[in-house]
Order: sequence, then C-alpha cells, then structure tokens
Amino acid sequence: MEGYRKLDTAGVRGWLAADAELASLLGAEPWDVREVSDGNLNAVFIARGPAGAVCVKQALPTVRRDESWPLPLDRAAYEVAWMRAVGPHVGRVVPHLYRFDPTLYVIAMEALSPHVILRGGLIRGIRYPHAAGAVGRYVAEATFATSDLAMPFERRFEQMALFARNEAILRISVDLVLNDPYIDSPRNRCTPGLADMAAAVRADAPLRAAGAGWGFRFLTTPQALVHGDLHSGSVMVTETDTRVIDGEFAFHGPIGFDTGAFIANLLLSFFSQPGHATAADDRVAYGEWVLDQIEVFWTAFRDRFLELWRAGGGGDAYKPEMFADPAGQAALEAARLKFIDAIWADTVGFAGMKMIRRILGYAHVADFEDIADPQLRAACERPALTLARWLVQNPCGNPSGIVSAIRGVAP
Repeated sequence: MEGYRKLDTAGVRGWLAADAELASLLGAEPWDVREVSDGNLNAVFIARGPAGAVCVKQALPTVRRDESWPLPLDRAAYEVAWMRAVGPHVGRVVPHLYRFDPTLYVIAMEALSPHVILRGGLIRGIRYPHAAGAVGRYVAEATFATSDLAMPFERRFEQMALFARNEAILRISVDLVLNDPYIDSPRNRCTPGLADMAAAVRADAPLRAAGAGWGFRFLTTPQALVHGDLHSGSVMVTETDTRVIDGEFAFHGPIGFDTGAFIANLLLSFFSQPGHATAADDRVAYGEWVLDQIEVFWTAFRDRFLELWRAGGGGDAYKPEMFADPAGQAALEAARLKFIDAIWADTVGFAGMKMIRRILGYAHVADFEDIADPQLRAACERPALTLARWLVQNPCGNPSGIVSAIRGVAP
C-alpha cells in the first residue's frame, strides 16, 4: 500500500498529464475524464482528448459493496500479465496495453468505443452476429497457445508459477463459485420467493458431491491459462467487433472453465428474456437467437482449437514425431477429438456451477437483477436453476442436447 492512493477524476487527469506518452495520445488539454465503474473490484475511468482516448483502471483495496472485505492490489499486475501472455496470440481481441503503474496499481489501456458491455446489449435485446464466434475463437487461441500443446514445459511451468501466486483472487472463485452456493454461507442471497429452491440445492447430496467434483477439477487441472471470469460482462462489443477484458482472475486451469462460463451467461440471458419483454416485443424470437449462440460459440472454439493443433504447436505434449506414420496420424486425430469431447464435458459441468452461483450466491447478474418485479424475476430464475442442477450432474451430450434440455424446463 506504500504510495497507493485512490484516484478520482482529478487524480486520473494528473496521473495522465505526468506521462508524456499518454498525454500525447489524448492531445492538448482540457481532457474529459469520467468514471464509468461497473463492478465490485475496480475503479474505471475514460479520458478523452482532441487526439484520442485512454481507459484507466485502478484496483481498489476492498470490495466496493463491502468495504470490510479486503482485496490484494497486486491483482492488477496479474491482469497485465494476462494481457501480455495472451495478447500476441489473439490479435486485437485483448485491448492494447499502454502503461502499468505498480505503485498506484493503475492500468492504462486502449479505450473501446463505441463498444458496449455484451451483457447490457443482451438485456436490451440487441443482436451481435459476430460476438459468440469471436469469443469462441479467442478462448481457443488463448488456451491453445498457453497449453503444453504449444509451450515447452519449462516456459509453461514458469507461467503457471506466476499466476499461481494470485491466490487471493483465486480464493474468490473457490469460495463464491465452487463452495458457498451449496452451504449456508452468510454471503449467499436469492430472490424472495426462491428460498425453497435454495434449500433444495443445499439439501441435494448428489448435487453437492457433483459440485465438489467440479471444484476438485478446477483446482487440479491446469490445462492452460484461462481467463477465469469469462462472463458476458467481460466482453465488449459492437456489431462488427468483439473484445475480451478484465483478466485479473486468470490462472492455469481447465479450459472448460472458460467455455462453461460463457455458455452459462448465454443461458442466464435466455432465461431472463421473459422478464424484459414488452407489449411490443415478447422476446421469444430473441431468446431463440440467444440459444443459437451456444452452438455458434462452441463450434468456433472447437474448430479453431483443432485447426491450431493440426497445424502443430511446438509444445511437449503429443509430439508430432510420435505420429509420423499413417496409423499414428489416425490415432492422433482420434486423441484430438477425445480431448475436445473432454473439454465439452467440463464446459457443461462448469456452466451449471456458474449458473447456480449467479442465482444463489453472492454476485448476481443484471440479466435477472434488472427485472424489478421479484415474482417475475423468481419465475425466470426457477427454470434456470433447474437446468443448472441438471448440467452439474450430467456433463455429456452436445450443444443441441443442452437446448433440448432447456425445452424441458423453460416455461
């Protein structure tokens, strides 16, 4: 904390002015600096000048909603490490990093405009035809490049050791995602009228056992560097461009944790649509479009991951020289498909876990929270929670199978 201070708009303006390169990006003063924070962990500002704009993000020492909950400031350094690790492999999907201040724990990065948070667009019923595919390709490129398929084990172990030190942030995932929703935690909350389902989840021993199994996989399966919090609030979009932000939860874990998180948020969006319906738009067609994005996302991930693997990666796993003969080539292709199937199984289980935590745990989602009528909100959340419990215990099938399961629970 030595030298650290919380920045307000005036502080951000002064910090930018003291950096000649950042000041030149903005152009001559005066600059317009506005806070646009939308989350529990950070303060975010957009500075605009005659020459351009910069996004400034500062780690806060406590949770915004609960100042008694301390947070490590150095999580900003891990977000920067994530940007540097995956940026070279994913093109423009990750915003360009300009500067990191390790005293104030401030990141200056590319300001995304006219982008909006994907979650907000889904709540408003806007279609982004390229978003799901772009996020699927991002996950494939980021995870393949940071796996043993593409990295020599010495480099990967070094990277694993770096991100493993982000313990306090990982503790948030372990507690809020993997454990709290299944026990009587004071951090849990749910919509009035949903207490019976919350109690049923916590009384369901097979569900608790399945959830604990996914927790064990989270902790013991370091397949690649994953984003760690890939929900629709971590994606910014326009009709033609998609970006992934907020990588401070990054760690080496199961690839399906990222794919599951994104699909979970598509499912939460789908189930929330009746709560956003109007007389002019019942949101039925839009909900069907949201469901379609599950397969778009998964197909983009699967095809890109396999494309990269077939092109050769340079890592120590599945060395090409082991499979140079025709029989070896066939065996290798079978191994690739089996690997993808295993990621799908993880995807399904983690999707269910993510959905449960967003309905019964500490941090909920605006998809449901923006539904003012608690009875209507609970009516939307009930089938989502029913599906989530099924997913946690039935990690199989394919995207079409999930959609079929939805048909069985949707009102």
